[in-house]
Amino acid sequence: MAKLNQISAQINSISQMLNIVKLLRVLFFFYAFLCFFFWFLNCFEVEWLYKFNWLFIGPYKMVATFYHPQGVSADFTLAIIGIICVFLGFIMNLINENRQNKIYQLQEEEEKLKKQKRMRAQKRAIAQETPVSSVNEIDLTTGEIHSIDTTSTPVVENSKLVFIITNHINKIKRSKDDLELTFQEVELWNQRVNKKFIENVNYSKPLQKGYYRKNLFLVYKDFNYVDDFIYYIRPTLDSITLEFRKYGVSVSFSYVLSAITSLQTLEKELDCMDTVLSLNFINEIIVTQRFHINYENKVNSQYCPISKGEYNLSKNLSISNRQLLYYLVDKNKKE
Repeated sequence: MAKLNQISAQINSISQMLNIVKLLRVLFFFYAFLCFFFWFLNCFEVEWLYKFNWLFIGPYKMVATFYHPQGVSADFTLAIIGIICVFLGFIMNLINENRQNKIYQLQEEEEKLKKQKRMRAQKRAIAQETPVSSVNEIDLTTGEIHSIDTTSTPVVENSKLVFIITNHINKIKRSKDDLELTFQEVELWNQRVNKKFIENVNYSKPLQKGYYRKNLFLVYKDFNYVDDFIYYIRPTLDSITLEFRKYGVSVSFSYVLSAITSLQTLEKELDCMDTVLSLNFINEIIVTQRFHINYENKVNSQYCPISKGEYNLSKNLSISNRQLLYYLVDKNKKE
C-alpha cells in the first residue's frame, strides 16, 4: 500500500513538471517563429518594426555580448536568437518524452501492484466462500436429470477441477439460397453433439457431471488431472467438429476451466463460469482467476496462463465483479 502511494505521488509530481515543460516548449517555438519573422522583415528595413523592439531587448542584449554585427550587411542577431529558441524547444521536447516514458513505466508498475492486490483479495475471498444449494446432474447411462443437494457435501481439502462447455451450431451453406437452421434444428443438433461429447468423456470418470443452464459441466476430484484432461479433450472436440461437418453442420465450442475447494461452492462457481461462456471465446482454453491461483502451485505444468484481460462477471449490472481471465498456451508450442 505504501509503495502504491509512493508511485502515485511520483506520477503526480512528474505530471506537474510535464505541464511546465510543455508550456516552455510552446513558448520557445513560438518565440523562435517571431524572431525569424521579424528578422526577415528587418532585412527589408520595414519602418514600423521599431514598435516591437520591447519583445527582443533582453535576448538581443545577451546575444550582443558575443556577437557584433558591425561591418556586415545584415544583422543576424534575431536569427541567432531564433536558432537558440528552436534548440531550447527541442530540449524541452526531449525532456517531455523522457518524463512521459517514466510515467508509463510507473503506471505499468502501479497496475501490476494493483493486480497483485486484487489477486490477494480474491485468494482471501476463495478461502471465505459460502455454501450454495444445488445443481442439476445428468445420469450418463439413462440420460435422466436430477437435482443434487450440495449443502450436505463435506468440505474436501484438495482442489477440484471444474469444466463447462457450450456449443455453437451453424449450417454450412453450400449455396447462397441455403436457409439458416431453425431454433428447433439447432436444439436437435445440440443434443446430438452433447450426446457424442458425453460418450467421449465417459472414460475419464468425472466425480460429477450434468447440465447447468443447458451447458454441460464436469467435475474431477483432483485438480492435478487438468493437464491430462486438456490433452484428451482438445482432440475429442476436434473429432466432433470434423464428424458433424459430414452432415453439413459447423460445430465450434466455448469452454471454461476453474477450480473449487468444495462441492458446496460448485453452483456459485458454475454461475460465474456461465457468464464467461457468454463472452463467446471460441476454441480457446479459457480459465478463471481461481484456476490460475491453483495452477500456479502445480508442479511440472504443461501450459502457460496468458492474461485475457479483466471482465465484469456479474449478471447484475448494478454490482461489479471484476475478475481476471486467462487462456492457456502449450509451453512447448509457445512462440
